[in-house]
Amino acid sequence: MSSCSVKPAAVQPTDLTVEKVAARMARHQVRVDELLRRYPVKRGALLQVLWLVQEEFAWVPRVAIQWAAGVCAVSPVHAFGVVEFYTMYKQVPRGRHLIQVCQTMCCFIQGSEDLIAHLEKSLGVHSGETTKDGLFTLVRVECLALCGTGPGVMIDDEAIGPHEYEQLPDGFHPTPDILDRWLARLRKEAEGTPTAVRGDFLGGIVLNTKGHPGAVGAQGVAQKPGYAPAPPALKVAAVAADGGAVGLSWANAPECAKLVVERSDDGGTTWRELASVGPKDQKAADTLPIGATAHYRVIAFEKERAARPSAVVSATGKPPVPAVAAVSA
Repeated sequence: MSSCSVKPAAVQPTDLTVEKVAARMARHQVRVDELLRRYPVKRGALLQVLWLVQEEFAWVPRVAIQWAAGVCAVSPVHAFGVVEFYTMYKQVPRGRHLIQVCQTMCCFIQGSEDLIAHLEKSLGVHSGETTKDGLFTLVRVECLALCGTGPGVMIDDEAIGPHEYEQLPDGFHPTPDILDRWLARLRKEAEGTPTAVRGDFLGGIVLNTKGHPGAVGAQGVAQKPGYAPAPPALKVAAVAADGGAVGLSWANAPECAKLVVERSDDGGTTWRELASVGPKDQKAADTLPIGATAHYRVIAFEKERAARPSAVVSATGKPPVPAVAAVSA
């Protein structure tokens, strides 16, 4: 959550209308259409449509929220609530570069307040304000995940560090001198390129996908039932006991509806059903003639989906243990 001393209601453009927003957003229409194809309902694309608004305007004016709500078939109040909730949406115009300084306890202990005071003096603004030249906006934030090199400071999307190093040196922590070097470099870059280069907020999304089945303009088709096999039975074992008894066991996924145990007497060429059991049984029994060998496998079923057969195991019938003759006194 970031602090801001500017009230959004006080900075809304008076000459911007929904029609003008639509005209400016027309160049993004191909990407908007792609986003709408990706969700079963239009409201699913709201966050990303708002993100495109911010790419175009560099912030999210309230009339543009109204436009995005219309595109995504939600109420303006709903769309405004989304913008209010996510701090990544900028509700007031900000500078070309956003400076974020962490103010949570870990960074506070490491001197974040001193860095903020230094930046406020260097930039001539208070936290939450933008410099008169429109170049920098300074904000306090909560946790930038830079605790180890705190106080955490980010400029735009980059954690600051000494540029002469590819990796941060051991024991690195931002200092006023390092911050001043960053500010000087960014000011010099702005002199050479007065117009800021806008990046693609959505990272160059792939266009012309089939989209979500049922979405507007989508050509995607829902998968048919049974398109993927059920989880197979694992750890199948066959243990022969004395007297020709065979105990079979396995492990199966809890979503299985039933399991079929199959037996082969010709080395796996042909199979016949030995038993059909429920998912909680995980065991079956068989009897073999002495010296005879049989092969076993288990097939799991999840409603209409059948898993591939399990690994094949075998067992050979054992003769009974001879009785011990009684010893006469």
